[in-house]
Amino acid sequence: MAGDWSDLTKRVARGLKEVRKTTGSELVAESQPVPLAGRIAEPVIQHRRRRAEGTHRFVLILPFGEAEVRVELDPKDYAALTREMVRFWNEQGPEASKPPVPLPEGEAGGE
Repeated sequence: MAGDWSDLTKRVARGLKEVRKTTGSELVAESQPVPLAGRIAEPVIQHRRRRAEGTHRFVLILPFGEAEVRVELDPKDYAALTREMVRFWNEQGPEASKPPVPLPEGEAGGE
């Protein structure tokens, strides 16, 4: 029986090593905590370096219900998203930071 634990430990260690090799990345930097969608403030952007590929990625961490969704972008796509956010802010100004106003019940689009 003692050999079973050793074998299991070795298999788990090998599995973790494989996962790190294929999906592992090192955290380079992350944003300051930001409260989003009524949740406690948490970092929403991470800059990560993927060891296996030697590439850099940006990870957007977005709240989704009780969990979160992580969207990984390469630097080119992240730069395009940033430009679009700046353009949106410049066009919308302070209106963009106001919370949404619910529609009256008669105009909700449903029955």
